[in-house]
Amino acid sequence: MSRNIALAKEKKLIIDNDESLYIEIAYKYKYLLEYYINTMIDLKKYEREIDNSNLYIGKNAKYKSLNNYLDLDYIFLVNNLFVEKLEEKDINLLKQYNEGNVSYELINLVKRTFKNIIFDNYTNDKYRDSIYKVCYGDYVPLNFVDNDSLVFRIYYGKNLKDLNKDDFVKIHREQLAFFENIMNRIKDEVKRVLDVKCEILLQKDLY
Repeated sequence: MSRNIALAKEKKLIIDNDESLYIEIAYKYKYLLEYYINTMIDLKKYEREIDNSNLYIGKNAKYKSLNNYLDLDYIFLVNNLFVEKLEEKDINLLKQYNEGNVSYELINLVKRTFKNIIFDNYTNDKYRDSIYKVCYGDYVPLNFVDNDSLVFRIYYGKNLKDLNKDDFVKIHREQLAFFENIMNRIKDEVKRVLDVKCEILLQKDLY
């Protein structure tokens, strides 16, 4: 994550190393971005496919809070959000916003800015237009994505049924093929509907 701290301080999102306002604005922006995505794409249809797959795919409730607006069990928006790039008038609008009714003005704010706000392009003290890989998580190299992508992660839990070794290997392979199909269709829909590149990371958590 490559935040421009100097710019954040210039816009008073960070004051005397107090990042509370930056965190607040980023939370509100993520809530609204998820709201906007939800109005454009029905991600729950993919979750219903997961639940109805007969592949014993478990949920992991500990990740539920990662989504600010989206009420999903498997699919989570995980982008770092570089809200210091927002214009001051947009920051002021977000300061005034309290969760609840979402106005056209707020949706338009997200619609016209989100590609820049998710663009992780500040490195060596300057912004760059080039596309390069950034890492989302510890499982290198599986978590490398292009820096201009909308990034989701699918978390799923241990199998809902105890399986012997042979069945476990068979089901695991079928799960991976199933998720690859789901992820490819989500990426295609995001690109078509939102006109932005989409990357999806997959993580199985046994705890």
